[in-house]
Amino acid sequence: MIELISLRATLLRVQLGRQVDSTNICPVHSARSCQCVSFPDAKHSKQAHMVVWPKWEVYEECLAKDRIMSANGDFQDFKKQVLKASVQEIDEQAAHATVMWNFLIAFAAKKHFYRNLIIQVFNKLMQVPSWVAAWEVDVKLHEKVQTLHEDLQSAIGAQHEVLRKSIAPAASKSVTLVRMDERPEEVRLAIEREKIIDAIKEEVESEEWAAEEEIEAEVSAETSTHPSLSALQDGIDAAIAIDDPSKMDSCGLSALNKLRIGCISCAGDDHLFSQELDNAPKVFNFLLSLLKQHKEFLNGVAEVINLLMASTWCSVFEKSQLLQERLRELPKPLQAALGLQSSKVLAHIDADARRQA
Repeated sequence: MIELISLRATLLRVQLGRQVDSTNICPVHSARSCQCVSFPDAKHSKQAHMVVWPKWEVYEECLAKDRIMSANGDFQDFKKQVLKASVQEIDEQAAHATVMWNFLIAFAAKKHFYRNLIIQVFNKLMQVPSWVAAWEVDVKLHEKVQTLHEDLQSAIGAQHEVLRKSIAPAASKSVTLVRMDERPEEVRLAIEREKIIDAIKEEVESEEWAAEEEIEAEVSAETSTHPSLSALQDGIDAAIAIDDPSKMDSCGLSALNKLRIGCISCAGDDHLFSQELDNAPKVFNFLLSLLKQHKEFLNGVAEVINLLMASTWCSVFEKSQLLQERLRELPKPLQAALGLQSSKVLAHIDADARRQA
């Protein structure tokens, strides 16, 4: 778990490249607040970071039988392992590079919802020389990538010079004009976000995530909703659906994890948070109520509050006397822990709690 906390702290410290409060990014490191925090055991932590490659024959069969439309889960399995694997670990699987490059192109052609994740996988694989070489020598891959939409070709080409040389000339000319979030440095930040999200899902160890991802993909594809906004909306819906203590006990952690994923997905993009500003009071109330009822969820609650307080939602909290009173109803050690996480929260906690922080 310590590795995961370090990853989150590093990512949050730059606000995934922006303005999250970095004074004390992780309250679990405070001696005064550690008593409120429970850590998963070391075995679980190692499992969360272990690379377990999928069965490569699945992808060979997928291509041979043109089963791309039903391959969402297969793509997610590969994506998750690629993003958390080291260059050396990916290099050890170079024998499968050609198959996987073919799978990624075929998947990209039919699954527009996964565009951002596909670009992340291209970015990561292009950090591995053996996979770069496999792409470079295979002329058929170059021909296939040129069948993709020109805009997507440009985004892929922007990730590496070898890719840029492979795409159509017209697409190559537009590489420098790709969207900000599809430029290599931003894609690498997005990879770190996605690794945290995958780690959260592994912590939960629930098969529900796979089913929910399928539904989310279908809904977002139909409504043209931004995937990150869709994730945030899922978290908000789960949080505001909890309206009594019994639901908090049975569904509170699940709602919290959905909020964590949604907030991490949107971190740094205030426009996305602004679209859900009306729900801010209900979500803050949920977080404070959950923490009051379950102090063991401090880490997750603090993580979400820090991200929200770095967005336009901060103004809602700072103007709400009711929310500030709910904050001060928490036990002083919990107030202190949240105050350590965010200076904007620190300004509103009880005076005695502030002395503990």
